[in-house]
Amino acid sequence: MPGLLPLILEKRRPGRIRPSLDRLTEALQHLGNPQNTFSSVLLVGTNGKGSTAAMLERVLSAGGVKTGLATSPHLVRVHERMRVDGCEIGGDRLAAILDRLETYPDLTFFETLTAAAFVHFAESGVDVAVLEAGMGGRWDASRAAGSAIAGLTNVGSDHRRWLGDRPEAIADDKGAALAAADIGVYGPQVDRWVIERLALPGVREASALVKVRPGGTRGRLEARLTGSDWTQFEIPLEGEHQRANLHLALAVAEACRELGWIGPLKAETVVEALRGTRWPGRLSKTMVGDRLVLLDGAHNLEAVESLAVYLREQTVRYNLVFACLDDKPVRKMADILRPVVGEVAVCPLEDPRSMPVEALLEAFPGAVVLPGPADAVACLGDPVLAAGSLRLVGALLGMGG
Repeated sequence: MPGLLPLILEKRRPGRIRPSLDRLTEALQHLGNPQNTFSSVLLVGTNGKGSTAAMLERVLSAGGVKTGLATSPHLVRVHERMRVDGCEIGGDRLAAILDRLETYPDLTFFETLTAAAFVHFAESGVDVAVLEAGMGGRWDASRAAGSAIAGLTNVGSDHRRWLGDRPEAIADDKGAALAAADIGVYGPQVDRWVIERLALPGVREASALVKVRPGGTRGRLEARLTGSDWTQFEIPLEGEHQRANLHLALAVAEACRELGWIGPLKAETVVEALRGTRWPGRLSKTMVGDRLVLLDGAHNLEAVESLAVYLREQTVRYNLVFACLDDKPVRKMADILRPVVGEVAVCPLEDPRSMPVEALLEAFPGAVVLPGPADAVACLGDPVLAAGSLRLVGALLGMGG
């Protein structure tokens, strides 16, 4: 990722994934269990967790509580991963917390940042924190918070190397977070087979908490909150797939109300709060030099399919800058994207897991090979889209003006 990391994170950067919460739990106990000082919601799923988390945090803020938001990965600066009332942690503050975590050298990169977020939220007096799981739901470090509410966005095919080759194994892993919560919520994109397989008593579908109905115009969701009339909520993020993410965010907020964490939500207040949602790199635009570039972090099959739907609806044909990591099904991703884009430029990423350009060329025959993202943008005509990896998005955002 672009941007310098604090030394402690550089030392822990190699990306260890450990199926255990023991060391993190022990470290948190020594720190006074900061995660027990606030209520929390955990969001798990293959895609849409971050978008849902960003919208949910804004909705909860409309409920009058002090909010925390912990997300991953970051795009430009590691500080993005932890926010209080919408404001990311300051550099000096993060450095001070990380200094305290030097005492626990066996924590992974993600565990270290998760612990730091819990400390920051506790010492900032957060009432409710929204936590985005890094990967899976059984052993993810975010589970150490013991969140009373958990939401599932969907179950897709990503991260098979760690979660299992079969869709059933991935569903079971993510479902573990719902099983451990007092209230679990299935998002509208959760397939029926997942719900039937998990068969978790007490876990509800989003539609059982917040009613929606057809008829909302594009970019809007018509829904009814408890105690309110039918309301058209403007979806603050681009793409029709965000309709399901907003529905889940509203449903989880209603679960928070049921537990007494927030008061009754006024529809007009929620409408206004959602306008403040910011979630860069998900069908958002930035300037790279003098070029306006559409960025989308679509990095797996399901996300690329959603991107293709969006591109088919546009009146212009985008030229594509593509790069991804080496664990992605690049040929299948390319098969989805090639029919809906124009010219293609591929490039490596500054990451040891970057997909080799030879493999990118096999997936995109005839593509132009450039040494980096900025060169790839410069070689294509307007309009330009960059997709395939959040690391690609982060690199271009770091150059943005």
